[in-house]
Amino acid sequence: MTGLHIVRKRNASGTTWYVYAWRGGPCIHRSHVRPVITLDLLDRQRQARMETARRDELNIDRLVSEYCASPEFGALAAATRRDYRLWLDRISQRFGKAPLAAFADPRIRGDIIAWRDTWADRPRTADKASVMMATLLGWAVERAMLPVNHAARIRQLHRANLSDQVWEDRHWHAVRALDSEGQPVVPAHVVRALELASMTGLRLGDLVRLTWAEVGDKAIILTTRKRGGRAVIPVYPELRAWLDALPHRSGPVLLNSRGKAWTESGLETVWQRTKPKEFDRRIHDLRGTYVTWLAVKGLTDEEIARIVGWTAKRIAAIRARYVDEARVVVSLVDRLSA
Repeated sequence: MTGLHIVRKRNASGTTWYVYAWRGGPCIHRSHVRPVITLDLLDRQRQARMETARRDELNIDRLVSEYCASPEFGALAAATRRDYRLWLDRISQRFGKAPLAAFADPRIRGDIIAWRDTWADRPRTADKASVMMATLLGWAVERAMLPVNHAARIRQLHRANLSDQVWEDRHWHAVRALDSEGQPVVPAHVVRALELASMTGLRLGDLVRLTWAEVGDKAIILTTRKRGGRAVIPVYPELRAWLDALPHRSGPVLLNSRGKAWTESGLETVWQRTKPKEFDRRIHDLRGTYVTWLAVKGLTDEEIARIVGWTAKRIAAIRARYVDEARVVVSLVDRLSA
């Protein structure tokens, strides 16, 4: 007895024979003539049994281990891998011993959302939880370990207004303010990093790694860490004057208080420790500030998109909020003053 289950079905195109590895098992062969039991069919049956046994014993802990050993995970940037490992550990803590087969049941989506909601008071963090779960299960689907990804497209809790993430004059006044003893609220070496971010639109990781070798006469040219793309940032007069005012001309453009290169986490830590109270902008929001400046200078949405790597639609939203609105107000003042 081979255990193979053979079914004949008639349809408009004739008769089709289906061979299943066992009754209720996966289909391993189909043809329009009665199949003959061959060594090839038996080998397919054996492979099907091995795959089923593997899926039955596979749990989330093992899936996490296999994902971390995969070329897809290895191709990620080091900072991204660190962030992923944090969330993969959290996934293991909650679901580690659960069999992977349970994640083929659509009801698991409710369990994932309930786990995500443990961070409901921190929407950004909660969204990272569901996105990481979707990434892990999506990898399992790609590797044919799961038939469907029930964590995909879970509605996000955080709803950021992307057009409202720009540093305004009030933010710069707060950053450059002096305390009661006449000392800067934010150290000068941190302010320099903020200024360069606002004049280049670079992400934090690219900002701290920018070297003088990448600064040319007309442009800053570098390969970005996040997407590996080529960024070409024009060196306009204000940026040139800022660069020329720095006392050094080799190595990293930005230096910390010890005259060494910043690390991404180091700059973020010092900023969080020294930023003014109730400050409502992030370093990352300086990209929007740069976009706004480019728009004011007359660049099109498509030209700005090529520089900063955003979509023209996102840039249009910032333009409508900060550029066009300001021009309307100025025009109204001019007309009312006439």
